[in-house]
Amino acid sequence: MKQLLFLLLLGVGLTACSTERDEVRVRLTLKERELVDELVGTHMDSLRPILDSLCVSTTADRVAVATDSIVQRRLEEEARLRSRIPQNKLNGQ
Repeated sequence: MKQLLFLLLLGVGLTACSTERDEVRVRLTLKERELVDELVGTHMDSLRPILDSLCVSTTADRVAVATDSIVQRRLEEEARLRSRIPQNKLNGQ
Protein backbone atom coordinates (compact mmCIF):
# COMPACT_ATOMS: atom_id res chain seq x y z
CA MET A 1 0.00 0.00 0.00
CA LYS A 2 2.75 2.47 0.95
CA GLN A 3 4.74 1.60 -2.16
CA LEU A 4 1.70 2.13 -4.36
CA LEU A 5 1.01 5.52 -2.84
CA PHE A 6 4.67 6.45 -3.07
CA LEU A 7 4.64 5.58 -6.79
CA LEU A 8 1.44 7.56 -7.22
CA LEU A 9 2.99 10.60 -5.56
CA LEU A 10 6.16 10.16 -7.59
CA GLY A 11 4.09 10.08 -10.78
CA VAL A 12 2.29 13.25 -9.76
CA GLY A 13 5.62 14.82 -8.92
CA LEU A 14 7.06 13.98 -12.33
CA THR A 15 4.37 16.04 -13.98
CA ALA A 16 4.40 18.80 -11.38
CA CYS A 17 6.64 21.16 -13.35
CA SER A 18 4.75 20.78 -16.61
CA THR A 19 3.34 23.92 -18.16
CA GLU A 20 0.39 22.12 -19.62
CA ARG A 21 -2.39 21.48 -17.15
CA ASP A 22 -4.87 18.73 -17.84
CA GLU A 23 -7.73 19.00 -15.42
CA VAL A 24 -8.34 15.86 -13.41
CA ARG A 25 -11.15 15.79 -10.93
CA VAL A 26 -10.60 13.37 -8.10
CA ARG A 27 -12.61 13.36 -4.91
CA LEU A 28 -10.86 11.97 -1.88
CA THR A 29 -12.49 11.13 1.40
CA LEU A 30 -11.26 12.82 4.55
CA LYS A 31 -9.31 9.70 5.56
CA GLU A 32 -7.70 9.48 2.10
CA ARG A 33 -6.66 13.14 2.26
CA GLU A 34 -5.17 12.63 5.70
CA LEU A 35 -3.28 9.57 4.44
CA VAL A 36 -1.94 11.46 1.43
CA ASP A 37 -0.89 14.39 3.63
CA GLU A 38 0.89 12.03 6.00
CA LEU A 39 2.69 10.22 3.17
CA VAL A 40 3.69 13.44 1.47
CA GLY A 41 5.01 14.81 4.73
CA THR A 42 6.95 11.62 5.36
CA HIS A 43 8.51 11.32 1.91
CA MET A 44 8.85 14.96 0.85
CA ASP A 45 12.46 15.25 1.98
CA SER A 46 13.43 12.39 -0.31
CA LEU A 47 11.14 13.50 -3.17
CA ARG A 48 12.15 17.18 -3.31
CA PRO A 49 15.68 16.60 -4.71
CA ILE A 50 14.28 14.22 -7.34
CA LEU A 51 11.57 16.65 -8.41
CA ASP A 52 14.00 19.56 -8.46
CA SER A 53 16.47 17.65 -10.60
CA LEU A 54 13.69 16.70 -13.04
CA CYS A 55 12.66 20.33 -13.38
CA VAL A 56 16.26 21.42 -13.88
CA SER A 57 16.91 18.71 -16.46
CA THR A 58 13.84 19.66 -18.53
CA THR A 59 14.18 23.45 -18.25
CA ALA A 60 16.49 23.83 -21.24
CA ASP A 61 14.13 21.86 -23.49
CA ARG A 62 11.08 23.77 -22.28
CA VAL A 63 12.82 27.13 -22.80
CA ALA A 64 13.86 26.06 -26.32
CA VAL A 65 10.30 25.06 -27.20
CA ALA A 66 8.92 28.32 -25.80
CA THR A 67 11.53 30.36 -27.67
CA ASP A 68 10.80 28.55 -30.93
CA SER A 69 7.10 29.20 -30.42
CA ILE A 70 7.66 32.90 -29.79
CA VAL A 71 9.93 33.25 -32.83
CA GLN A 72 7.41 31.39 -35.00
CA ARG A 73 4.58 33.68 -33.90
CA ARG A 74 6.67 36.77 -34.60
CA LEU A 75 7.59 35.50 -38.07
CA GLU A 76 3.93 34.82 -38.81
CA GLU A 77 3.00 38.29 -37.56
CA GLU A 78 5.73 39.87 -39.70
CA ALA A 79 4.53 37.97 -42.79
CA ARG A 80 0.96 39.05 -42.10
CA LEU A 81 1.97 42.69 -41.73
CA ARG A 82 4.16 42.60 -44.84
CA SER A 83 1.30 41.16 -46.87
CA ARG A 84 -0.72 44.30 -46.10
CA ILE A 85 1.89 46.62 -47.62
CA PRO A 86 1.23 47.30 -51.31
CA GLN A 87 3.97 46.02 -53.62
CA ASN A 88 4.71 49.46 -55.10
CA LYS A 89 5.73 50.77 -51.65
CA LEU A 90 8.09 47.84 -51.22
CA ASN A 91 9.83 48.59 -54.52
CA GLY A 92 10.28 52.30 -53.67
CA GLN A 93 7.83 53.57 -56.30
